[in-house]
Amino acid sequence: MFKKSIFAVFGFCAVLSAQDFDTFLYEALQASPYLKANALEIERADEQSNVIQRYKNPKLSLEASKFTPDLGKSEAGYRVALMQPVRLWGVGKDRTNLAAATRAEAKGLVTLQHAEFVKVLSLLYVEYMTESALLRLAREEFLISKNIANISRERYEAGTIAKVKYLRAKVDLTSSKNLLNEKKAMRLASYYKLLAFAGLQNEKELDDNYVFRLSDKMQKEEIQNSSAELYYLKTQQNTANAKARLNANKIQWMNVYAAYEAEPDQSIARVGMNIPLALFNTKKEEQRIAVLQAKQSEFLLQNQKTALSRNIERLKKELNILRAVVGSTQDLYNAQKELLKMYEDGYKIANINLLELQNIKNQMIQTKEKKIILENKINRNIVLYNYEVGEYNE
Repeated sequence: MFKKSIFAVFGFCAVLSAQDFDTFLYEALQASPYLKANALEIERADEQSNVIQRYKNPKLSLEASKFTPDLGKSEAGYRVALMQPVRLWGVGKDRTNLAAATRAEAKGLVTLQHAEFVKVLSLLYVEYMTESALLRLAREEFLISKNIANISRERYEAGTIAKVKYLRAKVDLTSSKNLLNEKKAMRLASYYKLLAFAGLQNEKELDDNYVFRLSDKMQKEEIQNSSAELYYLKTQQNTANAKARLNANKIQWMNVYAAYEAEPDQSIARVGMNIPLALFNTKKEEQRIAVLQAKQSEFLLQNQKTALSRNIERLKKELNILRAVVGSTQDLYNAQKELLKMYEDGYKIANINLLELQNIKNQMIQTKEKKIILENKINRNIVLYNYEVGEYNE
């Protein structure tokens, strides 16, 4: 009795110390090398934006000359020239807009990757909870099979049943034990898969009865403004449009130069500019490519908006149906459990056949397993719904 009390206390403490999903998620977000690598994308975009906006370097020319007249002594001369590419008026603004669009696209990508990380981590946690529930069910089945085997052994020793029925009960017990070990392995695999994706080094006790909540974000803001996928597609479209506007400039640079030449009998100073003439290379192809990319982004955005709306509607309707089925399945399980107890009591006094008892037991286990699978679908739907409405963006 004392040992049982000690074990009960330890079990209670383990439940209290188990880490819930919210705490686990927070630690994963802080520690994940994947997210840290993704965050560098914004810094890379900042540098890329600076590259887009920067000026070209000037060019300095230095020449030495030797003048040899037909008669007389030769003399030396020199030439110094400085040329600076100058961006045409209006091009600078287009480049600034492209730089801003590049930064926004990088932020949109990081937001999307963050949301997808939380979504996948949540789904892995749901899988871990499901495997934990199936493991508990396997333990329950094992204990029932053990009880039936003990009753069968007692009845066989008392001479009230044939040996074949006792052996059948032992076979069922062995099968239940094998299933229990399989479920232990599957739960262990899901646990380490979860830790590996989270990027966490230390093992920890996790709460396997966490309740995922449906986000109310849809009631607060428009879905088009909260979906990470839609936001990223919009930033891609803005970048494509900015590139199209920049490529619409047939001429973006001209060269301003100044030169000074010293000759034996004269000095020459020159100032001028070189203006490219867009006669053969008018950038029509580049402009068309950019326009096509912008149109492609627009079509993808429209398609995603439609798919998102339909997906949100489907997930909510499925949730209502699944919750109703879970309720009725739980009622069925409770009835079967009560019936099993009656059959076990009847089997003790030889009023019930072993096959009938095992059949009731199997039906009850199958019903509980069905309920666990339905709960898995409910949690998955909640996670996917929360992802679609932007709950995981930050």
